[in-house]
Amino acid sequence: MKNLLLVTLFLPAVAATLTGGGRMQARCWALVASLATLVGAIVLVAGFPIGAKDFAGTHWHWFAAMDKTLDIQFSVGLDGLSLWLFALTALLLVVAVLVSWEAIKDQESLYYRFLLFLGTGMLGVFVARDIILFYLFFEFTLVPLFFLIGIWGSEQRRYAAIKFFLFTLAGSVLTLLGLVTIVLWDWNSGGGRPMTFSIPELTLHLQAHPMPYHLQVWLFLALFAGFAIKVPLFPLHTWLPLAHVEAPAAGSILLAGVLLKIGTYGFLRFSLPMLPDAAAACMPWMLWLSVAGILHGALVALAQTDLKRLIAYSSVSHLGFCMLGIFALNRVALQGGALQMINHGLSTGGLFALVGMLYQRYHTRRIADFGGIAREVPVLAFFMLFMTLASIGLPGLNGFVGEFLLLMGMFQRAWGTVATEWTLQYRVISVLAVSGVVLGAWYMLSLVARVFFGPLRERKQAEPIADLTLREVAALVPLCLVIVWIGVQPKFFLDRMAPAIDQLTGQAMRAANKTDQLTGQAMYADKKEKLTQRRKGAIEQRNEGIDDILKPAMEIARVP
Repeated sequence: MKNLLLVTLFLPAVAATLTGGGRMQARCWALVASLATLVGAIVLVAGFPIGAKDFAGTHWHWFAAMDKTLDIQFSVGLDGLSLWLFALTALLLVVAVLVSWEAIKDQESLYYRFLLFLGTGMLGVFVARDIILFYLFFEFTLVPLFFLIGIWGSEQRRYAAIKFFLFTLAGSVLTLLGLVTIVLWDWNSGGGRPMTFSIPELTLHLQAHPMPYHLQVWLFLALFAGFAIKVPLFPLHTWLPLAHVEAPAAGSILLAGVLLKIGTYGFLRFSLPMLPDAAAACMPWMLWLSVAGILHGALVALAQTDLKRLIAYSSVSHLGFCMLGIFALNRVALQGGALQMINHGLSTGGLFALVGMLYQRYHTRRIADFGGIAREVPVLAFFMLFMTLASIGLPGLNGFVGEFLLLMGMFQRAWGTVATEWTLQYRVISVLAVSGVVLGAWYMLSLVARVFFGPLRERKQAEPIADLTLREVAALVPLCLVIVWIGVQPKFFLDRMAPAIDQLTGQAMRAANKTDQLTGQAMYADKKEKLTQRRKGAIEQRNEGIDDILKPAMEIARVP
């Protein structure tokens, strides 16, 4: 299996170097390469044993110091967390190629090269088991997407590409500094152990010998800078809507479906297992930022007049749900948040694909220019309604499972633990998060109603509009099948995901529960002390009252 993982990882990049010739040759070669990548990912998923920590792993000494004080490895492997993100990337890469089939008419060979290089970069992020390798893949994803947006995007493509690149690069530099600091601290406290960049080894060392609390907080903020921008977490989300609107359809699919998950993956892979005390201490603030993103994204989406921009802001809202589940630091919520990462990639990736198909036919993304088009394109309307219902969490589809688990975990955090000073705020956050579900149904169903139903608007072009082709249906059907599969049988996915999540986040969950317990005990002791003081005051006041009553009698008794 290790050889299959390596082949699957580098197959898109190798195909990109061999892509050439005319338009038909380039896109056929890209389709063959992406399909072969998907087949490899499916075989890896089928062979993955439940609970595996390092499946199909390959570990080579990459470069090291002569005195063996430095060890940087080419280390790749899969666990329950990276498995599904790896498979999601392979699936959406096929969708991106099929959606681009007729949409790209200039420099097709170069376009598919960048698309395939981006595929290897995204796959590499989720299988990397060395910090340097992870960072290389992390940064490598920026370059192909920068050119995909900047060359094949819409009117403001250059501004959008530069803003995307600068935002993510600035954050990732701080993240690199934080990760290197973790490595140096571990080496200094390791008692002569070689300086390792291995992510599993660092995680085990730091769980056995935690860093000082104040250093954990500073490093948590450094990692936060890169991962929160990548999510993107409110208020660091301003680059995302513009990048989505200006990107070609395939760029939007991969950006929403995969690249945004690198941020949430980074929190789960690095921040929670390596800095558990800081994660527990920052939990209330992260929850507030998450629910702010949920509500801000939903309310701004309600006001949008552009299809792509509306779905872009819906991504801000949905990624807020993922972060809410992760930082509730509750086992149920964490599983729901991790599963919701996959769910969002499927449903939102499908929505962006459908918007691209609409734009190809009607040459507009303004919602007001549509109306009643379900009569012209009934198959497209069906898939749009299906993806919408998956996005808003209809029971039986994938979105319901993820949102139900993470909200239930958040409610357990708010109502099922010892009362603390944060309890009221947790309860407010829980209720506000539920209102985000309602707002999500509002803007998505309103979008479908305005675009596909009602009276048919008159169009300037007189030629009839064609419905989805067999190629476009083939791009959407696999997404729909997986959406139903997760909605009907989530246990298959959770069984493979849960052991890795428990291992990575167990210490952070214990730290959060311990903090709540200590705070609850302190509040109980404080209340007990206040009650004791009140009782003493009441007794003293009562005694003073009795003395006042008896004082005249006592004075009379003293008269001779």
